Amino acid sequence: KLHYSKNRKKRKYDEDYLKYGFIPSDNDPSLPFCMICRRTLSNEAMLPSKLHRHIEAKHREQMGNPISYFESLTEMKSKKPTKVNEKALRAKKPHTIAETLIMPAAIDMCREMFGKALASKLKTIPISNDTIQRRITLAAADVEEQLISRLQDCKQFAIQLDESTDVSGQAQLIAYVRYIWMDEVEEDFLFCKVCPGHTTSAELFAILDNFMAANSIEWSWCIGVCTDGAAAMTGKRTGLWERVRSNVPTATFTHCMIHRESLTSKRMNANLKSIFDQAIKIVNYIKAHPLNSRLFASLCSNMDFDHEQLLMHTEVRWLSRGKVFNRLFELRDAVREFLGGKISQPVVHLNDNSWVAALAYLADIFEQLNKLNSSLQGKHTNLITLSDKVSAFMKKLDLWKTRLFQENAEINKPELVKLISEHIQSLLDQFNFYFGDLNVESFSWVSSPFLAHIDSLNLPTSELNQLIELTSDTTLKMMHPRVSLMKFWTQASHEYPELSQKAFKIILSFATSYLCECGFSALVTIKTKCRSRLEVEDELRLSLSSITPRLDKLCSNLQAQGSH
Repeated sequence: KLHYSKNRKKRKYDEDYLKYGFIPSDNDPSLPFCMICRRTLSNEAMLPSKLHRHIEAKHREQMGNPISYFESLTEMKSKKPTKVNEKALRAKKPHTIAETLIMPAAIDMCREMFGKALASKLKTIPISNDTIQRRITLAAADVEEQLISRLQDCKQFAIQLDESTDVSGQAQLIAYVRYIWMDEVEEDFLFCKVCPGHTTSAELFAILDNFMAANSIEWSWCIGVCTDGAAAMTGKRTGLWERVRSNVPTATFTHCMIHRESLTSKRMNANLKSIFDQAIKIVNYIKAHPLNSRLFASLCSNMDFDHEQLLMHTEVRWLSRGKVFNRLFELRDAVREFLGGKISQPVVHLNDNSWVAALAYLADIFEQLNKLNSSLQGKHTNLITLSDKVSAFMKKLDLWKTRLFQENAEINKPELVKLISEHIQSLLDQFNFYFGDLNVESFSWVSSPFLAHIDSLNLPTSELNQLIELTSDTTLKMMHPRVSLMKFWTQASHEYPELSQKAFKIILSFATSYLCECGFSALVTIKTKCRSRLEVEDELRLSLSSITPRLDKLCSNLQAQGSH
């Protein structure tokens, strides 16, 4: 009798639930779950009067509906969507941490927001490490297939190469390619191959040549190669450039302009080099000891400086010098006070006005060099625009040298003025040495065809005739300022093919190896000490390529496995 009474009460309670649009919650069956606003109410709302008050206050328009209406909502909640496994197959992302981190977190969030039923559907997504690795390989192969197909269609491209060592000690050769696709210039990741032995020019060229042959890419399609200034790349007899030139004599070769700019700033006279080394020694004394670094940060905080730490100098980083000297000059008062009772020699330097003035000059000049370096970086750069920036900086150096004597004639610091003047002249000499081979004036007709002086151009007669016709084309003249340089010459190629092909050769050629440096940064992030055995090319292709994998095609060739 007691058992019958309890069951009777339970049936009555369930009817009250459905009468007002409630069912037991998936997370806690003792709590009511509103089918209309899709949320679980508190324990206090279980009384029928509270349920009636909720629907009256929140869902007045639903009052009076029969129980069958709310039963249909229950069926909709429990109804499973079709083709769950196919959707789960597409939902995969190339991360090996999916099984241990992403999936548990996603299930917990879904369970809290939507209940156990929906959360359990996430388990059908195949996210085991082996499955994800296979998916990465398939997606990377599809991206590579699309890229190779584009290169075979356009039959004209430029490449940039660079080699470096990863965390496991393997030498990695990274290559990027620039080509024309859909009347626009595209830049994409070409490959990342391991150098099994020495990193000589013969081995580097063998890797490049094997890739070309395996993918049916003709060397004659290559119009330009850009590398750094390493001997294996630029050797005049057996370097990579000469080996490529033997296959395609018409290709142009470029020494990365960012590397050249970095080389110009390394040479300085002995006196300025001494000040440079002394400043680095001061920074290292504070930064190399954790206790000193903490105490210095506390001192800077008490003195209300904008920064609390000095920066370590790193020779291989392009922008290191300017940032180090700027920060040291800004915090010179804090450094002087911090080192006052520790070591005397640096304090003597910081109390010397001439030494501090030389430090200020180093901070200023390297800041300007950093700005130039940063302006040379980026995608879709070419020789014309970057050469203009270098030329402008050289003119600034000449102006600064002239103004140095004019504005400091009355200052009683002739040694300092002479020191700075010699360094500026040294920079000018270095820029002329490293950038002296750039003759962009002969390319002016590419960037400004309507302003070019026809008589001064060294072009064949047929191309000069086409240039004259182009400069008289009103349609192209109106288009030139409104579209990109490549878009303009792509449109012009229909009527002036010979002239446009020569323009493409200049615009397509890489001026820097910036993309390779970005690729190595991604390599450092992906291939860590904990993943030192990873074959990284497929992961790099998916993270660096601008081409999207054709997921529909890939999924159509795979069988969805909900058990993984």
